[in-house]
Amino acid sequence: MVAVDAEAPLSRLSSDSDGVAARRRRGGLFRKYAALFACLVGGILVTGGALEGYLSFQDHQAHLVVIQQERAKAAAAKIEGFIGEIEHQLTATVRAPRLAGTMTPEQRRGDYLRLLRQAPAVLEVSYLDANGREQERLSRISMDGPRGDLDLSQDPRFLQARRGGIYYSPVYFRNESEPYLTVALADEGRDPGVTTAEINLKLIWDIVSRIQVGRGGRAYVVDRDGQLIADPDISMVLRRTDVSMLPQVAVARTAPARSDEARQAAVARDSQGRQVLAAYDTIDPPGWIVFVEEPLAEALAPLYGFLLRALALLVIALGATVVISLALARRIVRPIRALQAGATRIAGGALDQRIEVRTGDELEDLAEQFNHMTSELRTSYSTLENRVEQRTRELAELNHTLEDRVRQQVDDLERVGRLRRYLAPQLADLIVSSGDESMLKSHRRRISVVFCDLRGFTSFSEAAEPEEVMEVLGEYHAVLGEAIRRYEGTIAYFQGDGVMVFFNDPLPQPDHAEGAVRMAVFLREGVAGLVRAWRRRGHSLGLGIGVAVGYATIGRIGFEERYEYTAIGSVANMAARLCAEAADGQILISEPVQGMVEELVETEQLGTLTLKGFQHPIPALNVVTMRDARRPAT
Repeated sequence: MVAVDAEAPLSRLSSDSDGVAARRRRGGLFRKYAALFACLVGGILVTGGALEGYLSFQDHQAHLVVIQQERAKAAAAKIEGFIGEIEHQLTATVRAPRLAGTMTPEQRRGDYLRLLRQAPAVLEVSYLDANGREQERLSRISMDGPRGDLDLSQDPRFLQARRGGIYYSPVYFRNESEPYLTVALADEGRDPGVTTAEINLKLIWDIVSRIQVGRGGRAYVVDRDGQLIADPDISMVLRRTDVSMLPQVAVARTAPARSDEARQAAVARDSQGRQVLAAYDTIDPPGWIVFVEEPLAEALAPLYGFLLRALALLVIALGATVVISLALARRIVRPIRALQAGATRIAGGALDQRIEVRTGDELEDLAEQFNHMTSELRTSYSTLENRVEQRTRELAELNHTLEDRVRQQVDDLERVGRLRRYLAPQLADLIVSSGDESMLKSHRRRISVVFCDLRGFTSFSEAAEPEEVMEVLGEYHAVLGEAIRRYEGTIAYFQGDGVMVFFNDPLPQPDHAEGAVRMAVFLREGVAGLVRAWRRRGHSLGLGIGVAVGYATIGRIGFEERYEYTAIGSVANMAARLCAEAADGQILISEPVQGMVEELVETEQLGTLTLKGFQHPIPALNVVTMRDARRPAT
């Protein structure tokens, strides 16, 4: 029975012992419906989960087989690439086109030397004439020269290469060290000679060592007899380990070549007795087999994890089923409508009404909780609106102030970023903190200009790899940036190895000539160490610097988002021309600069220089050293 009466007195909500007993009896219907829904939905979930788990297990196993096969193919492809590259280089050497006539011994020797330079894996290369006698031999580990008395006319290298194609020898060990392979190729013509190359297979160890097969797996290579020729553990190769008795190796050696059915991944045991998921692929020629093996426990770990997660989800789903079943059972009971109607009125703001439910079960308790809740809401609602309104006003003042501060900080950061592109960091920060950028407008001032670039950089950048050029520039720019920052110079020009820096602007520097010369000496000393390191790496580079003083027009030029602060005038041209005339390690300065720093530096006269763009010869001096060791604080 359900009754809803907003005017009912509180006394009607009390219950006696008879009501409690009735409530217990009527609770059986709820339990019946809850058990029915739980069994029905739970049975469906358990059946579906078991079927899904079985199908997922089968799919994952098939996926593991495909992955292991692809790993084997990828490993074989890498080693085939190594063999193919050796074959390509040998073919290009032996059968290189000539303009006319037969290849001379000098031409052949030159081609062999080039092959040894280009192919680090080639240990030795020799030439057998049409009679099978060795006429030329170049080696990395023994003396070069022909051995005309060595008759190899019956050697398989000579016989099989002359029959056509490329001959690959069985793998062998030379001087009890790394494995080797001999490749032989005949010349073109009616009565050809044969070129043989001895290949160090240690480089294949580098390839298989970099192949990742899970966390505990490995890739290895065996020859046609089942002997290990490449393994991440090089000691196993050096011990000439025979793995032909391993089941996966035995199957691979007897299987038809390139048989997809035979090469499917299978469970086997590795040389340590562990169960592994193994797959292989062949490299033909020279008839090797590449294996990839992953511990079975590691390969199946994701599957086990999936099954555990599926089981956990099933348990959670069953729990959710019970909860949902309880909820559905409750909805069957009619008194829920009374609670819904009361909750609707409470949501509409009718906090002065009461919900009367006489069901003798949990719904009656829930109705009492609603009534208690509305009583508390009435107590607190009167002050809640005022508190919310007051707090909202406080936040709106705070948000306005915070937005202004954030906007100002963003603007300052953008201005600092723009200014630091051509000013020392401390100057950029000073201009931003003062809020005055008028000093960057066009004006005329006497300044000292330093121009520097690397000697020999153009020819170096044309011959060197781009990565080497970028590495050298990075090292040079690091020293250059430290010099500019330390002596508070202003960058006017920056491109590659060339840079122009001036002093006494935008902030006045009374000793601007001294600062320019000190920065030049500091830069020369810093780059000198780099020059020595570059030359040890084979780079012929040096540093030349020019310093001049004079008046220039200075200001910011450019457009929005791309401004530069530069100086225009003959003083900049003179610094650039002096730099162009400076040899490695020289700092050429004009006479006006000498007059401003003569008490601080030791110089040497270089006479007059005829500089491009200047009508009269210009006296120039070279800065030998500073007379004091003073350095400004960093």
